[in-house]
Amino acid sequence: MAGTAGLFRRRFVPVVNLPRRQFLKVATLAGASAALFRPFAEASGSSGVPAGGFPSGQNFPATYLYWQTQARALLEPLARLFVPGRASLDIHGRASANGANADRLESFARPLLLAAHYLQSAPEAGSEDFRSEVARWFREGLVLGSASTGPQAWGPDANYHQLHVEMGLLSLSLQIAPEQLWVPLAAAEKDQVAAWLATARHTGYVDNNHYFMGIHILEFLDRHGYGQRTDRALVDEYFYRLEAMNRGGGWFQDGINQAFDYYNAYAFNFYGLWWARLHGEKNPARAKRWREWARSFTRDYQHFFAASGEHPAFGRSITYRFNSIATFGLSVLEDCCDLPLGRIRRLCTRNLDFFTSKPIYQDQGCLAIGWVDRFEPSAELYTGAASPYWAAKGFSPLLLPPTHEFWSAPEEPLPSELGDHAHVIKPAGLVVRSAGGEVEIVNAGSQISHTNLRYGAWKWSKTAYRSNAAFTYAFPEQTTWSPDSALTIDLEDGRNYGRHSTVALEMDSEHVLYSWALGYAWPMNSAPSQLNVGIDTGVWWKAGWIFQLHRFDALQTVAFRLGGYALPLAEPAVERTADAHTLAAWSRKGQGTVLQPLGGFIRQDWDQRLDESRPRAHLASPFHVTPLALSDQSSGKGWLAALAWTGNDRGESAPWKWVSAKSGQWSLWHPKLGSWQINHSLLPASAPDAAR
Repeated sequence: MAGTAGLFRRRFVPVVNLPRRQFLKVATLAGASAALFRPFAEASGSSGVPAGGFPSGQNFPATYLYWQTQARALLEPLARLFVPGRASLDIHGRASANGANADRLESFARPLLLAAHYLQSAPEAGSEDFRSEVARWFREGLVLGSASTGPQAWGPDANYHQLHVEMGLLSLSLQIAPEQLWVPLAAAEKDQVAAWLATARHTGYVDNNHYFMGIHILEFLDRHGYGQRTDRALVDEYFYRLEAMNRGGGWFQDGINQAFDYYNAYAFNFYGLWWARLHGEKNPARAKRWREWARSFTRDYQHFFAASGEHPAFGRSITYRFNSIATFGLSVLEDCCDLPLGRIRRLCTRNLDFFTSKPIYQDQGCLAIGWVDRFEPSAELYTGAASPYWAAKGFSPLLLPPTHEFWSAPEEPLPSELGDHAHVIKPAGLVVRSAGGEVEIVNAGSQISHTNLRYGAWKWSKTAYRSNAAFTYAFPEQTTWSPDSALTIDLEDGRNYGRHSTVALEMDSEHVLYSWALGYAWPMNSAPSQLNVGIDTGVWWKAGWIFQLHRFDALQTVAFRLGGYALPLAEPAVERTADAHTLAAWSRKGQGTVLQPLGGFIRQDWDQRLDESRPRAHLASPFHVTPLALSDQSSGKGWLAALAWTGNDRGESAPWKWVSAKSGQWSLWHPKLGSWQINHSLLPASAPDAAR
């Protein structure tokens, strides 16, 4: 590793911080030559590179060079942490609950995935030394860490351990860039790495997407001559369990987690396609299934991205950020995506730009835990300092050679740029709608299992999740619900509860209806030990507004609390107004939140953080305000109704007026949006409070 320190002290220019148009102009003028491009040497298929490589001095497409530069910009801070004789990176940040060895391996394996995507790309001019040193450090670390003993050894796998999650990822990286990471190893070194990976052969896996890790470890061992006779039966069984999680259209319920969230992109439609590419010849019918599932999934999934490129924060592992786009590049590579290439490239580039242009870095320049900035309280129990580098999957477009049409196809607008609309995804119980270029997930049926309560039920249980709004956290996670964009209950003893399990009953492009219950049989030694408030909820939408009606049957005395959207604030200054029926708040940037209670509430309030007297709770901003509507303490049957809005258009934020309110038919009018008639048997005959 002689000379490594000097090489990495020469800081790479952070092109990522340039405005995108400015960068592309510079990149177009920059020459780039390439040696022979050999991605996936162990997989079938042509790389699409001209015989003999690119002619000296031939430019790469500007968009390809841009993506490549972004990958290197993220690698540079990691490379400055390379220490010869080490098999981990000293990335500053919190420790996970998985143990020191798992965190050490994670700090190696996840950056390795980023390095693999970069290393297999067509070499750009002047990158030879950097590429060589990156590959060498990871190869040497792989040998040190996989040793059975020694201070750098990661240790063997064990039942339900995080180690095999990182092992599965590592085995993929070795197959993404084999010429740089695996082929140069000596035979004895390969034997050692294989023996270490084989410690995961018999261990137990969590009943969710983790089965993929066992599959990819065993397939890697088999490909390189380290397989056992029983491995094929294990792979088949793991696939049987994974495919049983399929609910249709390429959507999977994540096993014991019971959720439908971004793990459909992070894991199922990523690992499944990787298996099809690397090992699909072993079972062509299975490979075809996973490719077709990915094709269906991307048709739905394109609707999740706002015009800005942001996808709404929703579910767990939010800190993986642009991991969300992982499926797109891989599905193009596998020829199982029928979306326009120019649209996919625009979507992926905007998502990458959205995050890399934000302050998402910690003091070393490495990716930090959080969403649009560093916010370590957003971490799950399993999240460590290196966890955000699973975002490396988002560089899947770099798997496509620079000659691929993906890089030159004319850009096409995202669905969110084509006007307001709603897209129904019945298998997942989700409706994804766009309004004014933003995107909102209306969650009718994604479950919140007992297991996921420890991560905060509010990551799945809110009425809706909007881009450019995010949401607030609540601590401790397992026993507290945050109030924004949600209906919760407060008990007389101070406890509060929110939505837990849920079942979608009706879904279309104008509304959803779902059934759920508030309460939980925890703790069993408290009074009441069993709490049950049954709810039927209907949600309708128009422009930036959602209308929600909740029919309840409370078996105990409770007070309801309904929250509007949490307004993110970069500074504590906020403009607020309130009258008998409407609460509104505006940031200095011109973003607002409005709550218009309609029936069942007796007073209004705010949930807020406007100083340092309480811990930060908003995912995307240090301060926030959330308008609240509260009911009195009561039991029995009743109903609650409200309208909520967020956006930047003050004209659209004006309150609605009532035209009529009949059983099964309510009619509203808005000074900018016009009339809105809502027809449904859930609607009560009583006139809303606002009409009295």
